[in-house]
Amino acid sequence: MTMASPAETAARRTAGLWAIAFLVAMFATAWFLKSGKIVAAPWGLAVMILPMLLLIPMVRATERMQRETGCASAVVTRYNRRMLVASFAYVVGLGGALLLFRQHDAAKSYAALLALLPTLPVFGMIWAMARYVIEEKDEYLRARTVNAALIATGLLLAVATFWGFLTTFEVAPAVPMWTAVPTWCLGLGLGHLIGKVRGL
Repeated sequence: MTMASPAETAARRTAGLWAIAFLVAMFATAWFLKSGKIVAAPWGLAVMILPMLLLIPMVRATERMQRETGCASAVVTRYNRRMLVASFAYVVGLGGALLLFRQHDAAKSYAALLALLPTLPVFGMIWAMARYVIEEKDEYLRARTVNAALIATGLLLAVATFWGFLTTFEVAPAVPMWTAVPTWCLGLGLGHLIGKVRGL
């Protein structure tokens, strides 16, 4: 087993710190908005754009780490850019849909159209993942991404099933179904982390 160079170690540490900063900022902002009652409900999602901005240096640090460790490719860079755009579009679409829904006495047909605003970027995320798997020629990198996606899917299915039984038995409140996307994304990050730790 070869020792990592100081540049590789520094790049991994930087990428990890940005990932932690992003997660802490997202959860802290959500907690602040929920408990503080300072920002009115639909406008609270606009505040969520601020921690989302941490995705940009996090992705750049991850790409730097991939270059240092020899895992970089043009396909990965395109995938990262596509996911960044889709993630920002998701948050903007969700905030916009909630704001428009609460400002207008929306008819059901209008509300159904509003539901498409945050849903279309999710299709963008799925498309970005599919394009990556199709375009990536390096079998090792492709397998790592597929393994991470399988871990994310398994986590989502397990959590959704468990929470579903908790709500059936009236132990926990119902959770909106749109939380599936953030849960899956957390699982994807966890899947990549597990892959790194296990050397997959």
